Amino acid sequence: MKNTPLHSRLDHSQASLFVLSTKTTGAIAAAAVGLATAARPFGYRMSGRGLLLSMGALQCGWLGANLAISFLEAPVKFLAPTPAKRSQLDVGRHVFSAFNKVEVLLAAFDLLGWYLLVQRGLVPGSSMTTAGTTTPFSGFRQLGWRQWLRFTPGLIVYVFESFALLPALRGRSARVIEGRPVESARIHTLYVALEAVKIAALTISTVTIGRALW
Repeated sequence: MKNTPLHSRLDHSQASLFVLSTKTTGAIAAAAVGLATAARPFGYRMSGRGLLLSMGALQCGWLGANLAISFLEAPVKFLAPTPAKRSQLDVGRHVFSAFNKVEVLLAAFDLLGWYLLVQRGLVPGSSMTTAGTTTPFSGFRQLGWRQWLRFTPGLIVYVFESFALLPALRGRSARVIEGRPVESARIHTLYVALEAVKIAALTISTVTIGRALW
């Protein structure tokens, strides 16, 4: 046991495998879309101000969680002198993978919220859709490219991170934990840059909702 490599002694629990799995993210995404679709009638029954407040809370929560995890917890963790780098990486990949799955729900309801806001003419650049012309995508068809840029970049970045970047980062972290050689850390730089883009997009869309409220 003394001479056994670290990685051969790692025993992932079912919960750990669930958190780290990309397939799980896809399954949660499908369920989240279903929940958001089922919630759509409730959104129509909400008052305009209630819908704006709900979306503002969702946006602020998502933005705050991103800032706390990506730009506070992650870098500060590596300042601690006690834990080994392997332990820090192992904890980090679990934290980011778990939060990524929470973001699935946030993204699904964020998209639903923007659809309702645009369709009901509650944000700048949109107008009320008449009952006779309502289609599943009529709300979004009213948007110009500038309005699309207020909320879609964050969603696009999230999808890319979930199904392309995070799996690659988890693989790299696993190789470090197992003591195997790894390539340069440019992929981490790309992830940080994309997180900055996502946070900027969430900030802009949150400000848009704030302007609509006040």
